[in-house]
Amino acid sequence: MSAIKNKLIKGTIWSVLGQMASLLITLITNIWLARLLSPKEFGQVSIIMFFITLANVFTESGLGGALVRKKNASKLDYSTVFVVNLLLSIFCFFVLFSFSGLISKHYNDTTIANLLVVCGCILIINAFQMTQNAKIISDMRFKQKSIYRFIAVLIGSSVGITLAYNGFGVWSIVCLQILIAAINTILLWMFEGFYLNLRFSKKSFKELYGFGINTTLASLLNTGFDNIYQLILAKYFSMSQTGLYYQAKKLQDVPGGIITMLSQSVLFSSLAKLQDNKEAFARAYNKITLYLLVVLGFISCFIYIYSKSIVELLYGAQWMGAVFYMKLLTIASFFYMQENINRIIFKVYNKTKKILHLEYIKKAIQTISICLGLYYMSLEVLIIGFVITNSISYFINYFFSRRIIDSFNWTELLVLFKIILVCVICAFVFEKFANSNFSEALISLPFFVFTYCCLLYFMRIINIKKEIVTMFNSYHRKSI
Repeated sequence: MSAIKNKLIKGTIWSVLGQMASLLITLITNIWLARLLSPKEFGQVSIIMFFITLANVFTESGLGGALVRKKNASKLDYSTVFVVNLLLSIFCFFVLFSFSGLISKHYNDTTIANLLVVCGCILIINAFQMTQNAKIISDMRFKQKSIYRFIAVLIGSSVGITLAYNGFGVWSIVCLQILIAAINTILLWMFEGFYLNLRFSKKSFKELYGFGINTTLASLLNTGFDNIYQLILAKYFSMSQTGLYYQAKKLQDVPGGIITMLSQSVLFSSLAKLQDNKEAFARAYNKITLYLLVVLGFISCFIYIYSKSIVELLYGAQWMGAVFYMKLLTIASFFYMQENINRIIFKVYNKTKKILHLEYIKKAIQTISICLGLYYMSLEVLIIGFVITNSISYFINYFFSRRIIDSFNWTELLVLFKIILVCVICAFVFEKFANSNFSEALISLPFFVFTYCCLLYFMRIINIKKEIVTMFNSYHRKSI
């Protein structure tokens, strides 16, 4: 138990540091590119990335997670996953190639066809790194994973910015994405071994795919619906609005990326070791979710209050239209990230079919909200509907996940509502300062942090000082 806890702490630290370093470079690159390119060009990229992201989910098919979950996965298991993933990647590339012309015609933009075909190469490149990534996660060697990713992002971003400065426009973003995938794959080949074993086992495939199929279908639904707003905005509003939405989403995805990465790698692989002891699993899981809830509340509240200042500082006046999207997407993300964390329970206890069933309910609600937004041709109705969908989905997801580990507790939900109340109070007090001018926003920031921490203490959510002291003492005892 202590060994798993140590690995969890070290893995979390390295994953957070690595992800933050990579996201920092990505954020700086995105800021740089936003000042060199227009919202329209980012709108074109958002359409391309919708199809690439969806295809990536399909090609992965949950097989990486299945390998991580499986105890003592054999070389034949890894080989089977590699073969399936490679074939699916090639298939998806040819599908994108075949339909690129129709997609381009649908948006009356001839550039999209070429962009889509070139970006499709990412799918095949990623096929040659999936098994190495699964092995690293399974062995909980997150330090190495973080280093490889950091180097790939650094080199790819440098080349992307250089191309943008030399007038390559939207192609600079495409080249950036391809280079990150290619360099990360090469590094994995060099240091983790080149994996080209074409053995296939029908039995292994059935076992692994039985786990992965439900999470894949759920992820396809989730990814498709969560990114469909880019397609809707491009078709029924404007390509510039799509660019504003996409840029707001990328900013909001910075904290979301860290939490999602933690839930899919460190937390999943660590908690999977406790699957045979439900009581120990529940204790560890509930403690982790409390910490994450406090952090998520702070991050979401901060982004919501200071969104205007953030966009103005980072991107400039031409991107101020992204503030509306950023505020609402932050609220939606608060619930969505918790839902993602809850999915660990379904995956650890192989209840992935339930994830799929819950996604059907979520998408039914979301479809209604999208139809209402298009009926009224209203951006507000469209995005607010997305927020409502995510909040309802979280509560449904919470109820069913806690039934699996026999740990349903109204106290946990009470803590959630307390966190929401803390965020509402902070937003009410500080938003007017944040929206006035940058100087007042900067001055109000330490007061916001202090107020948030004090409210956590007075509402008996968590004693931050006590928790820090406890963690320090625990670490000090282990060092001795």
